[in-house]
Amino acid sequence: MNEILDSVGWTSGADLAESRLLEPAAGNGAFLVSAAERLIASFRRRKIDPKAVRLVDRISAFEIHPAAASEARTRVRKTLLKSGLHHRTATACANAWIADEDFLMTEPGKCSFTHAVGNPPYIRWSRIPEPLKSRYAARLPGEVTGGDLFLPFLDRALDLLENGGQCGFLCSDRWRFMAFGEAFREKWMPRLRITSERSIDAAGAFATGVDAYPSILVASKRAKGRSPPMGARRRTLADANCLIRVGPALGHTPAFVLRPEENDVEQELLHPWIDGSEISEGNVTWRGRRVVAMHDDDGGLVDLDCFPLLAARLERFRERLGARSIVRNGAPWYRTIDRTRAVDWARPKLVLPEIAKVPRLAVDKSGAIPSHGVYAIFPADSDVDTLYENLKDGRLAQALAGIAPKVKGGYVRCYRRFLASVSI
Repeated sequence: MNEILDSVGWTSGADLAESRLLEPAAGNGAFLVSAAERLIASFRRRKIDPKAVRLVDRISAFEIHPAAASEARTRVRKTLLKSGLHHRTATACANAWIADEDFLMTEPGKCSFTHAVGNPPYIRWSRIPEPLKSRYAARLPGEVTGGDLFLPFLDRALDLLENGGQCGFLCSDRWRFMAFGEAFREKWMPRLRITSERSIDAAGAFATGVDAYPSILVASKRAKGRSPPMGARRRTLADANCLIRVGPALGHTPAFVLRPEENDVEQELLHPWIDGSEISEGNVTWRGRRVVAMHDDDGGLVDLDCFPLLAARLERFRERLGARSIVRNGAPWYRTIDRTRAVDWARPKLVLPEIAKVPRLAVDKSGAIPSHGVYAIFPADSDVDTLYENLKDGRLAQALAGIAPKVKGGYVRCYRRFLASVSI
Protein backbone atom coordinates (compact mmCIF):
# COMPACT_ATOMS: atom_id res chain seq x y z
CA MET A 1 0.00 0.00 0.00
CA ASN A 2 2.78 2.40 0.91
CA GLU A 3 4.57 1.67 -2.36
CA ILE A 4 1.50 2.64 -4.39
CA LEU A 5 0.87 5.80 -2.37
CA ASP A 6 4.52 6.74 -2.84
CA SER A 7 4.29 6.09 -6.59
CA VAL A 8 1.28 8.36 -7.11
CA GLY A 9 2.70 11.15 -4.96
CA TRP A 10 0.32 10.95 -1.98
CA THR A 11 3.13 11.55 0.49
CA SER A 12 3.68 13.60 3.61
CA GLY A 13 6.20 15.69 1.70
CA ALA A 14 3.67 16.67 -0.98
CA ASP A 15 1.21 19.55 -0.71
CA LEU A 16 -2.09 17.70 -0.26
CA ALA A 17 -4.12 20.68 0.95
CA GLU A 18 -6.19 20.77 -2.25
CA SER A 19 -5.72 17.17 -3.36
CA ARG A 20 -8.56 14.63 -3.41
CA LEU A 21 -7.99 10.88 -3.08
CA LEU A 22 -10.41 8.23 -4.37
CA GLU A 23 -10.45 4.68 -3.03
CA PRO A 24 -13.21 2.78 -4.91
CA ALA A 25 -13.04 -0.47 -2.92
CA ALA A 26 -11.80 0.35 0.57
CA GLY A 27 -12.16 -3.04 2.24
CA ASN A 28 -11.13 -2.73 5.87
CA GLY A 29 -9.09 0.42 5.20
CA ALA A 30 -5.65 -0.87 4.28
CA PHE A 31 -4.95 2.08 1.95
CA LEU A 32 -6.89 4.62 3.98
CA VAL A 33 -4.92 4.26 7.19
CA SER A 34 -1.66 5.12 5.49
CA ALA A 35 -3.30 7.78 3.31
CA ALA A 36 -4.76 9.48 6.42
CA GLU A 37 -1.39 9.50 8.21
CA ARG A 38 0.26 11.11 5.20
CA LEU A 39 -2.50 13.69 4.79
CA ILE A 40 -2.23 14.92 8.38
CA ALA A 41 1.58 14.97 8.18
CA SER A 42 1.38 17.02 4.98
CA PHE A 43 -0.94 19.58 6.64
CA ARG A 44 1.30 19.93 9.67
CA ARG A 45 4.42 20.19 7.55
CA ARG A 46 2.88 23.24 5.91
CA LYS A 47 1.53 24.58 9.18
CA ILE A 48 -2.09 24.11 8.06
CA ASP A 49 -4.49 23.48 10.92
CA PRO A 50 -6.05 20.02 10.25
CA LYS A 51 -9.62 21.00 11.02
CA ALA A 52 -12.56 18.88 9.90
CA VAL A 53 -13.76 21.54 7.47
CA ARG A 54 -10.43 21.34 5.63
CA LEU A 55 -10.13 17.55 5.76
CA VAL A 56 -13.54 16.06 4.97
CA ASP A 57 -13.27 16.64 1.20
CA ARG A 58 -9.75 15.28 0.85
CA ILE A 59 -10.64 11.55 0.74
CA SER A 60 -13.59 9.62 -0.69
CA ALA A 61 -13.78 5.87 -0.21
CA PHE A 62 -16.48 3.30 -0.93
CA GLU A 63 -17.12 -0.14 0.50
CA ILE A 64 -20.10 -2.35 -0.36
CA HIS A 65 -19.81 -4.58 2.73
CA PRO A 66 -21.07 -2.77 5.88
CA ALA A 67 -18.90 -4.76 8.29
CA ALA A 68 -15.73 -3.95 6.34
CA ALA A 69 -16.74 -0.29 6.03
CA SER A 70 -17.31 -0.10 9.78
CA GLU A 71 -13.91 -1.64 10.46
CA ALA A 72 -12.29 0.81 8.05
CA ARG A 73 -13.90 3.77 9.83
CA THR A 74 -12.71 2.45 13.21
CA ARG A 75 -9.15 2.02 11.94
CA VAL A 76 -9.05 5.44 10.31
CA ARG A 77 -10.48 7.11 13.42
CA LYS A 78 -7.81 5.47 15.59
CA THR A 79 -5.12 6.59 13.16
CA LEU A 80 -6.34 10.19 13.22
CA LEU A 81 -6.51 10.19 17.01
CA LYS A 82 -2.98 8.82 17.13
CA SER A 83 -1.96 11.68 14.82
CA GLY A 84 -3.22 14.14 17.43
CA LEU A 85 -6.61 15.15 16.02
CA HIS A 86 -9.52 15.98 18.31
CA HIS A 87 -11.90 13.05 18.71
CA ARG A 88 -14.76 14.96 17.08
CA THR A 89 -12.59 15.79 14.06
CA ALA A 90 -11.37 12.20 13.81
CA THR A 91 -14.93 10.87 13.94
CA ALA A 92 -16.22 13.40 11.42
CA CYS A 93 -13.46 12.57 8.94
CA ALA A 94 -13.85 8.80 9.31
CA ASN A 95 -17.59 9.06 8.74
CA ALA A 96 -17.25 11.46 5.80
CA TRP A 97 -14.46 9.61 4.06
CA ILE A 98 -15.93 6.09 4.00
CA ALA A 99 -19.35 5.42 2.47
CA ASP A 100 -21.29 2.17 2.86
CA GLU A 101 -21.97 2.11 -0.87
CA ASP A 102 -21.16 0.19 -4.02
CA PHE A 103 -18.81 2.44 -5.98
CA LEU A 104 -20.19 1.18 -9.29
CA MET A 105 -23.74 2.21 -8.35
CA THR A 106 -23.04 5.64 -6.87
CA GLU A 107 -23.51 9.08 -8.38
CA PRO A 108 -20.44 11.08 -7.31
CA GLY A 109 -21.71 14.09 -9.26
CA LYS A 110 -19.18 16.38 -10.91
CA CYS A 111 -16.39 15.84 -8.39
CA SER A 112 -12.98 14.85 -9.70
CA PHE A 113 -9.91 13.47 -8.00
CA THR A 114 -6.21 14.17 -8.17
CA HIS A 115 -5.32 10.67 -6.97
CA ALA A 116 -6.98 7.25 -7.21
CA VAL A 117 -5.62 4.15 -5.48
CA GLY A 118 -6.84 0.76 -4.43
CA ASN A 119 -7.18 -2.97 -4.90
CA PRO A 120 -10.41 -3.41 -6.91
CA PRO A 121 -12.29 -6.69 -6.43
CA TYR A 122 -11.21 -9.47 -8.78
CA ILE A 123 -14.31 -11.55 -9.52
CA ARG A 124 -15.12 -13.15 -12.84
CA TRP A 125 -18.40 -11.93 -14.23
CA SER A 126 -19.96 -15.41 -14.16
CA ARG A 127 -19.45 -15.61 -10.38
CA ILE A 128 -21.18 -12.35 -9.47
CA PRO A 129 -24.55 -13.04 -7.75
CA GLU A 130 -27.37 -12.75 -10.29
CA PRO A 131 -29.28 -9.85 -8.62
CA LEU A 132 -26.12 -7.73 -8.47
CA LYS A 133 -25.08 -8.76 -11.97
CA SER A 134 -28.45 -7.60 -13.31
CA ARG A 135 -28.06 -4.21 -11.64
CA TYR A 136 -24.57 -3.82 -13.04
CA ALA A 137 -25.69 -4.82 -16.54
CA ALA A 138 -28.43 -2.18 -16.43
CA ARG A 139 -26.12 0.55 -15.12
CA LEU A 140 -22.64 0.01 -16.51
CA PRO A 141 -21.32 0.47 -20.07
CA GLY A 142 -21.53 -2.81 -21.94
CA GLU A 143 -17.90 -2.63 -23.06
CA VAL A 144 -16.61 -3.11 -19.49
CA THR A 145 -19.00 -5.87 -18.41
CA GLY A 146 -18.85 -9.60 -19.04
CA GLY A 147 -15.19 -10.16 -18.17
CA ASP A 148 -13.91 -9.38 -14.69
CA LEU A 149 -15.35 -7.03 -12.08
CA PHE A 150 -12.12 -5.10 -11.57
CA LEU A 151 -12.43 -3.63 -15.09
CA PRO A 152 -15.49 -1.39 -14.46
CA PHE A 153 -13.84 -0.27 -11.21
CA LEU A 154 -10.78 0.87 -13.16
CA ASP A 155 -12.90 2.45 -15.88
CA ARG A 156 -15.03 4.49 -13.47
CA ALA A 157 -12.08 5.53 -11.32
CA LEU A 158 -10.21 6.78 -14.38
CA ASP A 159 -13.30 8.67 -15.54
CA LEU A 160 -13.34 10.49 -12.20
CA LEU A 161 -9.62 11.23 -12.24
CA GLU A 162 -8.78 14.72 -13.43
CA ASN A 163 -6.36 15.29 -16.29
CA GLY A 164 -2.86 15.04 -14.90
CA GLY A 165 -4.15 12.97 -11.98
CA GLN A 166 -2.24 9.95 -10.72
CA CYS A 167 -3.62 6.45 -10.25
CA GLY A 168 -2.15 3.40 -8.61
CA PHE A 169 -3.99 0.08 -8.57
CA LEU A 170 -3.13 -3.38 -7.41
CA CYS A 171 -5.01 -5.49 -9.93
CA SER A 172 -4.96 -8.46 -12.27
CA ASP A 173 -3.01 -7.93 -15.48
CA ARG A 174 -5.74 -9.60 -17.56
CA TRP A 175 -7.03 -6.28 -18.94
CA ARG A 176 -3.81 -6.03 -20.92
CA PHE A 177 -4.33 -9.10 -23.09
CA MET A 178 -7.79 -10.65 -22.68
CA ALA A 179 -10.51 -9.99 -25.25
CA PHE A 180 -12.88 -8.56 -22.61
CA GLY A 181 -10.47 -5.65 -22.12
CA GLU A 182 -10.24 -4.63 -25.79
CA ALA A 183 -12.68 -1.70 -25.58
CA PHE A 184 -11.10 -0.58 -22.29
CA ARG A 185 -7.65 -0.60 -23.91
CA GLU A 186 -8.88 1.38 -26.89
CA LYS A 187 -10.43 3.96 -24.57
CA TRP A 188 -7.65 4.36 -22.05
CA MET A 189 -4.27 3.39 -23.52
CA PRO A 190 -4.02 6.65 -25.52
CA ARG A 191 -4.85 8.62 -22.37
CA LEU A 192 -2.57 6.91 -19.85
CA ARG A 193 1.10 7.45 -19.29
CA ILE A 194 1.97 4.17 -17.59
CA THR A 195 5.02 4.44 -15.36
CA SER A 196 4.89 1.00 -13.72
CA GLU A 197 3.34 -2.40 -14.24
CA ARG A 198 5.46 -4.39 -11.86
CA SER A 199 4.29 -7.98 -11.35
CA ILE A 200 4.03 -9.21 -7.78
CA ASP A 201 3.33 -12.46 -5.99
CA ALA A 202 -0.37 -13.39 -6.22
CA ALA A 203 -0.37 -14.90 -2.72
CA GLY A 204 0.42 -11.52 -1.24
CA ALA A 205 -1.93 -9.56 -3.47
CA PHE A 206 -5.25 -11.38 -3.23
CA ALA A 207 -7.00 -12.86 -0.22
CA THR A 208 -7.95 -15.97 -2.21
CA GLY A 209 -6.24 -17.80 -5.06
CA VAL A 210 -6.84 -16.37 -8.53
CA ASP A 211 -5.90 -17.49 -12.02
CA ALA A 212 -4.01 -14.30 -12.80
CA TYR A 213 -0.77 -12.45 -12.35
CA PRO A 214 -1.35 -9.34 -10.22
CA SER A 215 0.60 -6.21 -10.96
CA ILE A 216 0.97 -2.71 -9.60
CA LEU A 217 -0.38 -0.37 -12.26
CA VAL A 218 0.79 3.23 -11.85
CA ALA A 219 -0.17 5.84 -14.44
CA SER A 220 -1.10 9.45 -15.01
CA LYS A 221 -4.12 10.55 -17.01
CA ARG A 222 -3.60 12.61 -20.13
CA ALA A 223 -6.07 15.03 -21.64
CA LYS A 224 -7.96 13.86 -24.71
CA GLY A 225 -6.18 14.57 -27.95
CA ARG A 226 -6.20 13.62 -31.57
CA SER A 227 -4.56 10.39 -32.63
CA PRO A 228 -1.43 10.97 -34.69
CA PRO A 229 -1.91 10.53 -38.43
CA MET A 230 -0.62 7.30 -39.98
CA GLY A 231 2.30 9.13 -41.56
CA ALA A 232 3.44 10.39 -38.15
CA ARG A 233 4.19 6.94 -36.80
CA ARG A 234 6.15 3.94 -37.98
CA ARG A 235 4.44 1.02 -39.67
CA THR A 236 3.49 -1.87 -37.48
CA LEU A 237 3.37 -5.58 -38.27
CA ALA A 238 -0.41 -5.18 -38.61
CA ASP A 239 0.02 -2.29 -41.06
CA ALA A 240 2.37 -4.48 -43.13
CA ASN A 241 -0.30 -7.22 -43.27
CA CYS A 242 1.93 -9.74 -41.55
CA LEU A 243 0.12 -12.93 -40.55
CA ILE A 244 0.68 -13.74 -36.87
CA ARG A 245 -0.44 -17.08 -35.49
CA VAL A 246 0.31 -19.32 -32.54
CA GLY A 247 1.25 -22.96 -32.92
CA PRO A 248 -1.62 -25.49 -32.80
CA ALA A 249 -2.82 -26.91 -29.50
CA LEU A 250 -2.57 -30.69 -29.69
CA GLY A 251 -4.41 -31.82 -26.58
CA HIS A 252 -1.87 -34.45 -25.56
CA THR A 253 1.63 -33.82 -26.89
CA PRO A 254 3.11 -37.33 -26.32
CA ALA A 255 0.48 -38.82 -28.63
CA PHE A 256 1.18 -36.54 -31.59
CA VAL A 257 4.87 -35.61 -31.19
CA LEU A 258 7.50 -38.25 -31.88
CA ARG A 259 10.92 -38.27 -30.27
CA PRO A 260 13.90 -38.65 -32.65
CA GLU A 261 14.16 -42.38 -32.00
CA GLU A 262 10.47 -43.05 -32.66
CA ASN A 263 9.41 -44.14 -36.16
CA ASP A 264 5.98 -45.69 -35.68
CA VAL A 265 4.00 -43.31 -37.92
CA GLU A 266 3.85 -43.06 -41.70
CA GLN A 267 6.62 -40.68 -42.82
CA GLU A 268 4.43 -38.56 -45.10
CA LEU A 269 2.47 -37.41 -42.04
CA LEU A 270 5.52 -36.23 -40.06
CA HIS A 271 6.94 -32.71 -40.00
CA PRO A 272 9.57 -30.97 -37.84
CA TRP A 273 8.21 -29.71 -34.51
CA ILE A 274 9.84 -27.01 -32.39
CA ASP A 275 9.14 -25.49 -28.99
CA GLY A 276 10.38 -22.31 -27.33
CA SER A 277 13.46 -23.94 -25.83
CA GLU A 278 14.82 -24.57 -29.33
CA ILE A 279 14.66 -20.90 -30.32
CA SER A 280 17.59 -18.62 -29.57
CA GLU A 281 18.20 -15.19 -31.06
CA GLY A 282 18.73 -15.81 -34.77
CA ASN A 283 18.78 -19.61 -34.62
CA VAL A 284 16.50 -22.61 -34.35
CA THR A 285 18.27 -25.62 -32.85
CA TRP A 286 15.92 -28.45 -33.82
CA ARG A 287 16.20 -31.50 -31.56
CA GLY A 288 14.73 -33.92 -34.06
CA ARG A 289 11.18 -34.16 -32.81
CA ARG A 290 8.38 -34.47 -35.36
CA VAL A 291 4.64 -33.86 -35.16
CA VAL A 292 1.85 -35.67 -36.95
CA ALA A 293 -0.09 -33.46 -39.37
CA MET A 294 -3.54 -34.75 -38.45
CA HIS A 295 -5.32 -32.73 -41.16
CA ASP A 296 -4.88 -32.68 -44.93
CA ASP A 297 -4.43 -29.53 -47.00
CA ASP A 298 -8.20 -29.10 -47.26
CA GLY A 299 -8.56 -29.20 -43.47
CA GLY A 300 -10.07 -32.66 -43.26
CA LEU A 301 -9.05 -35.02 -40.45
CA VAL A 302 -6.92 -37.91 -41.69
CA ASP A 303 -8.59 -41.30 -42.07
CA LEU A 304 -6.97 -43.71 -39.63
CA ASP A 305 -7.94 -46.64 -41.88
CA CYS A 306 -5.48 -45.28 -44.45
CA PHE A 307 -2.63 -44.98 -41.93
CA PRO A 308 -2.38 -48.18 -39.86
CA LEU A 309 0.86 -47.19 -38.14
CA LEU A 310 -0.66 -43.92 -36.91
CA ALA A 311 -3.81 -45.76 -35.84
CA ALA A 312 -1.76 -48.23 -33.79
CA ARG A 313 0.22 -45.44 -32.12
CA LEU A 314 -2.81 -43.38 -31.19
CA GLU A 315 -4.59 -46.45 -29.86
CA ARG A 316 -1.94 -46.59 -27.11
CA PHE A 317 -3.08 -43.13 -25.98
CA ARG A 318 -6.80 -43.68 -26.53
CA GLU A 319 -7.85 -43.49 -22.88
CA ARG A 320 -6.07 -40.18 -22.33
CA LEU A 321 -7.20 -38.73 -25.65
CA GLY A 322 -10.80 -39.78 -25.10
CA ALA A 323 -10.96 -38.00 -21.73
CA ARG A 324 -10.39 -34.56 -23.27
CA SER A 325 -13.20 -32.02 -23.23
CA ILE A 326 -13.31 -31.66 -27.03
CA VAL A 327 -14.04 -35.38 -27.30
CA ARG A 328 -16.72 -35.21 -24.60
CA ASN A 329 -18.25 -32.40 -26.68
CA GLY A 330 -18.49 -34.61 -29.76
CA ALA A 331 -15.12 -34.46 -31.55
CA PRO A 332 -13.49 -37.69 -32.82
CA TRP A 333 -11.37 -39.19 -30.07
CA TYR A 334 -8.11 -38.87 -32.03
CA ARG A 335 -8.31 -35.29 -33.33
CA THR A 336 -6.02 -32.50 -32.13
CA ILE A 337 -7.59 -29.48 -30.43
CA ASP A 338 -6.52 -27.13 -33.23
CA ARG A 339 -6.36 -28.03 -36.89
CA THR A 340 -2.84 -29.32 -37.58
CA ARG A 341 -1.90 -29.20 -41.26
CA ALA A 342 1.52 -28.74 -42.81
CA VAL A 343 0.47 -26.18 -45.44
CA ASP A 344 -0.29 -23.59 -42.72
CA TRP A 345 3.36 -23.50 -41.65
CA ALA A 346 5.24 -24.18 -44.89
CA ARG A 347 6.12 -20.55 -45.79
CA PRO A 348 9.28 -18.88 -44.42
CA LYS A 349 8.49 -17.33 -41.05
CA LEU A 350 9.87 -15.81 -37.89
CA VAL A 351 9.34 -17.85 -34.75
CA LEU A 352 9.45 -16.67 -31.15
CA PRO A 353 8.45 -18.07 -27.75
CA GLU A 354 5.09 -16.87 -26.45
CA ILE A 355 6.58 -16.12 -23.02
CA ALA A 356 10.21 -15.16 -22.59
CA LYS A 357 12.43 -13.34 -20.14
CA VAL A 358 13.81 -11.43 -23.12
CA PRO A 359 11.79 -11.76 -26.35
CA ARG A 360 13.86 -13.47 -29.05
CA LEU A 361 13.16 -14.62 -32.57
CA ALA A 362 14.68 -16.64 -35.40
CA VAL A 363 14.05 -17.37 -39.06
CA ASP A 364 12.56 -20.75 -39.95
CA LYS A 365 12.52 -21.94 -43.58
CA SER A 366 12.12 -25.63 -42.82
CA GLY A 367 8.33 -25.64 -42.68
CA ALA A 368 8.45 -26.66 -39.02
CA ILE A 369 5.15 -26.73 -37.12
CA PRO A 370 5.60 -24.87 -33.81
CA SER A 371 4.27 -25.88 -30.42
CA HIS A 372 1.34 -24.02 -28.87
CA GLY A 373 3.90 -22.02 -26.88
CA VAL A 374 5.46 -20.49 -30.00
CA TYR A 375 4.25 -17.69 -32.26
CA ALA A 376 5.02 -17.40 -35.96
CA ILE A 377 5.12 -14.20 -38.05
CA PHE A 378 4.66 -14.55 -41.80
CA PRO A 379 5.55 -11.44 -43.84
CA ALA A 380 3.03 -10.65 -46.56
CA ASP A 381 5.75 -10.57 -49.24
CA SER A 382 7.55 -13.67 -47.86
CA ASP A 383 10.72 -11.56 -47.39
CA VAL A 384 11.40 -13.02 -43.97
CA ASP A 385 15.07 -12.02 -43.96
CA THR A 386 14.32 -8.30 -44.26
CA LEU A 387 11.70 -8.55 -41.55
CA TYR A 388 14.20 -10.27 -39.29
CA GLU A 389 16.76 -7.53 -39.94
CA ASN A 390 14.22 -4.98 -38.71
CA LEU A 391 13.53 -6.85 -35.47
CA LYS A 392 16.75 -8.64 -34.56
CA ASP A 393 19.36 -7.84 -31.90
CA GLY A 394 16.88 -6.89 -29.20
CA ARG A 395 14.75 -4.55 -31.30
CA LEU A 396 11.72 -6.80 -30.86
CA ALA A 397 12.19 -6.77 -27.08
CA GLN A 398 12.56 -3.00 -27.12
CA ALA A 399 9.38 -2.58 -29.17
CA LEU A 400 7.40 -4.85 -26.86
CA ALA A 401 8.63 -3.10 -23.71
CA GLY A 402 5.95 -0.43 -23.90
CA ILE A 403 3.21 -2.74 -25.18
CA ALA A 404 3.26 -6.23 -23.73
CA PRO A 405 2.70 -6.94 -20.01
CA LYS A 406 5.10 -8.82 -17.81
CA VAL A 407 4.09 -11.84 -15.77
CA LYS A 408 5.54 -13.46 -12.68
CA GLY A 409 9.31 -13.44 -12.72
CA GLY A 410 9.53 -10.58 -15.20
CA TYR A 411 8.67 -12.69 -18.24
CA VAL A 412 7.15 -10.90 -21.25
CA ARG A 413 3.92 -12.12 -22.85
CA CYS A 414 4.37 -11.95 -26.62
CA TYR A 415 0.72 -12.41 -27.58
CA ARG A 416 -0.62 -11.71 -31.07
CA ARG A 417 -2.32 -8.43 -30.15
CA PHE A 418 0.98 -7.06 -28.84
CA LEU A 419 3.07 -8.38 -31.72
CA ALA A 420 0.68 -6.75 -34.21
CA SER A 421 1.51 -3.36 -32.63
CA VAL A 422 5.28 -3.76 -33.00
CA SER A 423 6.81 -1.10 -35.24
CA ILE A 424 9.01 -2.17 -38.12
